[in-house]
Formats: sequence, C-alpha cells, structure tokens
Amino acid sequence: MKTERPITIAITAMGGQGGGVLADWIVGLGQNNGYLAQSTSVPGVAQRTGATIYYVEFFPKEAAKKAKRDPILAMMPVPGDVDIVIASEMMEAGRALMRGFVTGRTTLIASTHRVYTISEKEPLGDGRQDPDAVMALATKTAGRFIAFDMDAAANATGSFISSVLFGALAGSEALPFPRPAYEKIIKQSGKAVEANLRGFALGFANSTGSAPAKANAPAPAATPPAPVIAPLMARLGDDFSPACHDMLRHGLKRVVDFQDPAYGTLYLDRMAAVYELDKAYSGARRRWRLTRDVARYLALKMAYEDTVRVADLKTRASRFARFAKEVGAKDDQIITITEFMHPRVEELCDILPAPLGRFVLRSSGAKAFLGLFFGKGRRIETTSLRGFLLLSMISALKPLRRSSLRFGIETTRITDWLDSITRTAPVNYALACELAGLQRLLKGYGDTYDRGMKNYATITEALGTFADMKNVHKHVKTLKESALKDEDGLALKAALEKLQNGRTT
Repeated sequence: MKTERPITIAITAMGGQGGGVLADWIVGLGQNNGYLAQSTSVPGVAQRTGATIYYVEFFPKEAAKKAKRDPILAMMPVPGDVDIVIASEMMEAGRALMRGFVTGRTTLIASTHRVYTISEKEPLGDGRQDPDAVMALATKTAGRFIAFDMDAAANATGSFISSVLFGALAGSEALPFPRPAYEKIIKQSGKAVEANLRGFALGFANSTGSAPAKANAPAPAATPPAPVIAPLMARLGDDFSPACHDMLRHGLKRVVDFQDPAYGTLYLDRMAAVYELDKAYSGARRRWRLTRDVARYLALKMAYEDTVRVADLKTRASRFARFAKEVGAKDDQIITITEFMHPRVEELCDILPAPLGRFVLRSSGAKAFLGLFFGKGRRIETTSLRGFLLLSMISALKPLRRSSLRFGIETTRITDWLDSITRTAPVNYALACELAGLQRLLKGYGDTYDRGMKNYATITEALGTFADMKNVHKHVKTLKESALKDEDGLALKAALEKLQNGRTT
C-alpha cells in the first residue's frame, strides 16, 4: 500500500528580501489547488548575520480525507528530506547545503548574486568567500539546480526578488501546478501586482531556458576625455605599456578627482620613474607587476581619505541620485539622508595649514578646547540645507589642501616609500613588489588608518632583521597577510615571533 507523503519546501532568505511573502504565496498556491498547507519560520539574528528559514509542507486534501484523519506536518526541515530548496542568495544556498537540506531528490533554486556577510566584511583584507565552490557543490549535490542572478532580474523589472524566485519555482515544474495558478496568487495579493508579474515572468523564462537571448549590443562609443585631462590621457597612452594602461587610468582618474589635473601630472611623473625601474629589472618576460602594483597603491596614497574628501563625496549629486534609485523613490517623494560623523581633533588638524595643525597637536590646551566640539559623534542631515551647506563649505577647502598638515605628511611618506622601492628593485625585484603591496595595510581614516600605519611600521622595521634571509619577499608577504587578519595585530605578532624563532634555530 502506497503511503502518501507531503511535499517539503525550504526557503532561506535574508531580511528585506520578501522570504515571508514568498512563503505566503506558496502556501496560498497549495491551498488553492487542493492541498493542506502549513508554514513555519525560524528567524535569524539579524538581516545578514543570520538568515530566516521558512518551511512549507503540502499534503493532498484527498489523501487526508481518504485516511479519515489530518496529517501531522513537520515544523522544521529535516536534513535529507526536503524536496525543494529556494535560496535568495548564493551563500544562502551554501548554508542549505551545509545543513543537509539538499540531496539528490532536491530541486535547488538559487540566485547567484552575493550580499556579503558580516564575517566577510570584518577582515581588514579580502574576507569574501568563493561562490564558485558553492556552485560546484550545488551542481554535484542537487538533483536539479536552477541558478541565475535573480537580484538583477528583479532590478530589471522593477520588482522584488521574491517574485523572481516564485517565477523560477513555477518554471522548474517541481510543483504540480500550472503557471496561471501562480499568477493568480500574485493577483490575489493585490500588492505591486504589475511589477511582481514582470519579475515572475522573467524568473519563469530563465528557469525554463526560454528567456530571450541578449543581442550582442554594439560596444559603446568611447567617451572622449575632458579637455583638462586629455593631455594626461595622451601621455599615459604614449609613455606606458598597454598592459599597464587600465590600472594607470583608474589611478589617474582617482587622483585628478581628489585634487586637480596638476596632481594627475605629479602622479604620472612618479609612475614614469617606477616604469623605468620595471623595464630595467623585471626580466625578459616583463609582466609589469611593479608598475601595476605601484600604480594602484600610489593612487590610493595620493588620494587619501581626509575630512575634505569625505565631505566632498557626501555632497555629490550622484550620491543622492544613487540613494533615490536604491530605495525606489519617485520624483515627487522626499528622501532624508542622515550621516553619522565623528571627526577627531586629529582629523581637524589634518586639514589645517601645517604650522597651525602642528601647534594644535603640540598644545594640550588647544586640543582640550577643540575636544569640547569634536569629542563626540554627531548626526548631520545632508538632505537639509544646513547640513548640506556645512559639508559643502568643508569640501570647498580642496584648493587649500596642498598647504595642509596631512598633505605634507603624506608627501613625505610617499617619497620614503618610493625611495625604498627604487633602492630595492635593482637588488631584489620580487621584494620591491612586496614593498609596494604593503600599502594595502593603509586604508580609511581615523583609528582604522592609524592601526594600518602601526602594522606597516612594524613590518618595515622588522625587515632589517631578516632582509638577508632566503625568499625574504615571501616572508614580507606572510607578514602582510597576517596583519590583515585582525585589528589587534595578534596574528602579525605571532607571525613575527615565528619568523624570529626560525631565524635563531
């Protein structure tokens, strides 16, 4: 005698992605089509530190009627016993795989886009997980795997990812319901019906392979550079190998945006000297590693983060337009943006004329007085006239930046850094490249920048004690990677101790 079993569906979604809406639609779908349906949810800790698991079970009403009793449906998914898993993001698919929800009997439907986790954002370096490993495991494990960028599909149709996931579920034919039954549920909801139907249709098309192939669009015509920067772009093209152009172009754009075209000229002047080193000492294969590494980190050092830069970025029209697009605001809707800012006295001194800035930092009285105004964080509404004008006034100090305390300090640091590379490249090209890459430790501003500077100084000072060791460049790389593992420098300290112990044994 055949025993009827329920259809089991697990949905893993983050807050704000409509996982609850999707679960409600699926429940309604079953109830409209002759099934008893039950849904439960186990909420995560927060929007990204933990995802909510929604669980739905279907059981045929006719089978329950024939058995003359109601089924007992489970409250949570059981590893190895889930028919359909729907994941709103690739790492949520990975979580489902880890929990054992996905097996050879499972249809796995997942969006390939990423929303990075807190644990991925916390590391000082690149803490991102590899989505390709999840893709490979999902392909191997699931009975059927449907995956595409559903977030992009939702954005393209002005809908929500829940509607695209619902469409992908319909297209998978993992449930015994026709397409109109799904569309009926969306219409019955009465909310954003047209947009959700568009998202549903694109999800359905992508899951069945019937999405129209994108025509090969003609390459967009190259936008000519602005007249003030055109000579710099021409010099870049004439004086450097094409293999370096992309990185140099990005670097040049950043430093000119930070200050002015004259600053871009200084950037190219500095890079020309590095390029000559690369030609002389990189070897016959000339992969231009030194030029590309220095091009990247020199641009970041020259376009350092200071209060003027922050104020400039926060008052740009493009930023307000991006926010409006992200929240889906209409033209007649008002958006309020509130910034939390906590500039320290040190950040104020950075943008003061160098003599005045040094005086304030040396004077405990002056620091204490300014600390009354800069000792705590504050909220500034940049969409209000008062907040916008305040930050606009600070950003207007850009022309005076060259005389500021921070500009002088950074210029000295850049000179010392480039000098160390110039001295090292003729002797040890690989080590010169690693010295260039040490600038990766320096990022942000305030306490973040200070921690990076401390780690940078620790490594460069220690270098003198092991500079004569074999494969010294590998040791520098190891120390750099250790410094990026935690804010407290514990991993760096352990790596240094290990290196020194190996030196003495």
